[in-house]
Amino acid sequence: MGDCMKKRIIDYTIIALGAFILAFGINFFLVPVKISTGGVSGVATVFYHLLHIPMWATTLVINLTLFAFGFKMLKKSTVAKNLSGIVFLSLFLRVTENMGSYSDDMLICAIFGGILVGLGVGLTVLREGSTGGSDFAALMLNKVIRYISVATFILMIDTGVILASGFAFEDITVMFYSVMSLYISSKVTDFILIRGDFAKSVYIISDKNKEIADYVMSDLVRGVTGIYSRGCYSQTDNMMLMCIVKSKEVQPVLNKVKELDKNAFVIISEVREVCGDGFKEI
Repeated sequence: MGDCMKKRIIDYTIIALGAFILAFGINFFLVPVKISTGGVSGVATVFYHLLHIPMWATTLVINLTLFAFGFKMLKKSTVAKNLSGIVFLSLFLRVTENMGSYSDDMLICAIFGGILVGLGVGLTVLREGSTGGSDFAALMLNKVIRYISVATFILMIDTGVILASGFAFEDITVMFYSVMSLYISSKVTDFILIRGDFAKSVYIISDKNKEIADYVMSDLVRGVTGIYSRGCYSQTDNMMLMCIVKSKEVQPVLNKVKELDKNAFVIISEVREVCGDGFKEI
């Protein structure tokens, strides 16, 4: 089996897993208490409770309709993945609808439902897939109104669906819990997409910059960039070192800097995402 085929199998397996987690989170935690995280699933929740239309049916029809109008805007390599995500979600919504539910505490439902929804969406998007919903609608709207970003449209659509569901159920409490669940799911999705690969940027100003750079490159196997700098007080030229390391590698760097030059000046800051050699692929 070639590497390309292995990658495709892994991609579709993770997309299916993400769709299953998403469907389970919706059916087990959110639907029983009428909580919505926006998008198509939010509309389907309203139809389920008010019109008794199955979640999977509403989701499939709306998502396929949006896909039919929006698939031309997708990269050719992701069309099949997006379509499979939509089908997997509806399939697993059908499979999980009889797997039980929890409705004793709305706060627990909002938190754990949001976590599972965020995890499911994150895994799906991580492999360039999609379960449909507001992102397709946002893409189409962005083509018409270009000065509003896709992300803003998604937020507007999700917020609109949550507000509409609150009015439809005549329950403002549901609306508040839905906002909470949407926030949690978005944060979990963000975490999954950066794979928890938190890193630090370290800037070092020292007279021992060559020795420090050699240590980082040879012992930690990390790249180092030298940046020309000039001290305004001392009026001396120097080379400031800049390197990106994983969180667990910060202390070894500090220990080495302290060993070589106790007068060194070090700046450490958070890095949200790193793509490239030694970190995740671009």
